[in-house]
Amino acid sequence: MSTWREDLDTSSEMFSLMQSIFANVSDAILVVDRDGLIVKVNAALEQMTGWTEKELVGIKHICELCLGMATCMEETSCADCFFKQVQMPSFEMRLRTRDGRDYPVAASSARLPDGANGELVMVIRDMSAQQRAEKERYQHKLTNYAIAAQEEERKRIARELHDGVGQALYSILVGLNVVGQGHLSDPIRQHVNDLLQMTSKAMEEVKRMALELRPSALDDLGLLPALRSLMKRVEKSFDIQVELHVQGERRRYSAAMETALYRIVQEAMTNTAKYAKASQLGIVFEDREKEVVVTIVDDGVGFEVEKALHAGKGLGIFGMKERAQLLGGTVDIRSAPDEGTTVIVRIPVSKEET
Repeated sequence: MSTWREDLDTSSEMFSLMQSIFANVSDAILVVDRDGLIVKVNAALEQMTGWTEKELVGIKHICELCLGMATCMEETSCADCFFKQVQMPSFEMRLRTRDGRDYPVAASSARLPDGANGELVMVIRDMSAQQRAEKERYQHKLTNYAIAAQEEERKRIARELHDGVGQALYSILVGLNVVGQGHLSDPIRQHVNDLLQMTSKAMEEVKRMALELRPSALDDLGLLPALRSLMKRVEKSFDIQVELHVQGERRRYSAAMETALYRIVQEAMTNTAKYAKASQLGIVFEDREKEVVVTIVDDGVGFEVEKALHAGKGLGIFGMKERAQLLGGTVDIRSAPDEGTTVIVRIPVSKEET
């Protein structure tokens, strides 16, 4: 049988343990009396609200910190307040801070036995980080849907341009050639020749637009053939020497991955062609065990990356980064005035593709 001294030692140890838990637990804890006056708080609550223990204990009422419980029917309500309940294992409320801010918290409450004068213990956990994570997940999902829808629309329009407008222009070209072979006066013949040239240019423009919207090679042959086709167009249109070096296995990837890499490289090459005043552009495509790394380097004038982003001129950069992030990858852009630009793209390869 234990002695009263042993019982006292055990009680002291238990009390010390509870005090340590109360002081060091990461969740905020506060105790209020039966009238709602705060009688005890831990360090986590001080950090969460900005009020010190001296400013709270014996001074603040719980209603001065609580902006109301969240309900399904209305934003806040005091009609069924946790303070009126013996126990509420889980509910949401908005907590007011010392500097006037408020943010959502998850809370639980339980009234202590009558021996503790009916005091109420509340445990509070900050939900703002959780809500930010939920918002980011929603935005990620929405962005992914928007990009997928955009690519489908690009594909549809490219097909309409090729099969509809392109074929119609080709028929007009054939008809003009037939007319041009007849007996025509010199003015009429010149007019027909002018129309032939205009129609040919229109066909080339339609073909270029269809390729820019969605190159058929990307769907039919894969990423690398599509990139080589893009390189040829850039070389022809902008007089830039482009080289592609491929390291590792040559294979097909998921449609989402191939589309993302193609669009990122396309944006990087377009930026180089339009703004960098470069004469050479190199692309290194590396198929590694767990990721694909694409490095695009030009010898152009370069720019200040952060300055461009802050000035709102980096929409293309944001788009590149966003496409990579949707696949768990990254885009690193390194540049400085008169030092050229390097873009490094890393996209992890899914288990199904390894």
